[in-house]
Amino acid sequence: MESYSTTKWWDADTVAVVSGSNKGIGFEAARILAEQGLTVVVTSRNEDLGKEALAKIQAAAPGAKVLFHQLDIADPFSIANFAQWMKGSVGSVTILINNAGFAYKGNTFGPEEAKTTLGVNYYGTRQLTEALLPLMKPPARIVNVSSRAGLRSIVRSPELLKRLTGAATTPQLDELAEEFVSSIRAGNHMAKGWPDTMYGVSKLMLSLYTLQLAGQLKDKGVVVNAMCPGWCRTDMSSKRGTKSAAEGADTAVWLALRPPAEASTGGFWGERSAIGW
Repeated sequence: MESYSTTKWWDADTVAVVSGSNKGIGFEAARILAEQGLTVVVTSRNEDLGKEALAKIQAAAPGAKVLFHQLDIADPFSIANFAQWMKGSVGSVTILINNAGFAYKGNTFGPEEAKTTLGVNYYGTRQLTEALLPLMKPPARIVNVSSRAGLRSIVRSPELLKRLTGAATTPQLDELAEEFVSSIRAGNHMAKGWPDTMYGVSKLMLSLYTLQLAGQLKDKGVVVNAMCPGWCRTDMSSKRGTKSAAEGADTAVWLALRPPAEASTGGFWGERSAIGW
């Protein structure tokens, strides 16, 4: 079994939550964490698929405590229900890997599609994180699965980039996300400096939120990072990726399990190395 930390600081009672863990990168992250001996909470929008994943992970990590609960991060009610269940049945969270994500196939592009994409990748991830934060205690870790598709370089307008990177609060980020959708509806998003990618903007917003959250939690013993798994052979890439889902999950797990003395916050990572935002 591969080692993910020079110091095993966790035990069987350390709880890790992985969103969207019924398949792909999320499934592999949950499996690896279970094999490392943590208590793992598997989540999925579809209950049947989630229970199938639960059985596979239990078989791969006999003896590990693996639980399942339905979770749709695009549904505020589902998030609230999940957080309430976590509080009552598990009690605390040490690791949260925000893996659940969404992308349209092909050249699909429009205001409602942009709203849906942001609703999962940015708003949904943020709402789940904020719902679980009261259950997180040091040395807690939050790992957001972002993408190089959301690097700041996708924004060609210096003025817009300055506004994005200068956003200091989530309401300010929300306003910019809404502006992106509105400009698509008006047909002038590129004239206003926005890129022609809904997925990229949603991941850019997630990365900017990661930086905000890292700053807010730095003195509270909660480490927050974003990472890019690379182009993996998952449903999102129509199985065309160059990396396996397990390879894509590796950096997320590594960030989640780094020893407290080595763990840094507010970074963007790929293949266990820091990437420029």
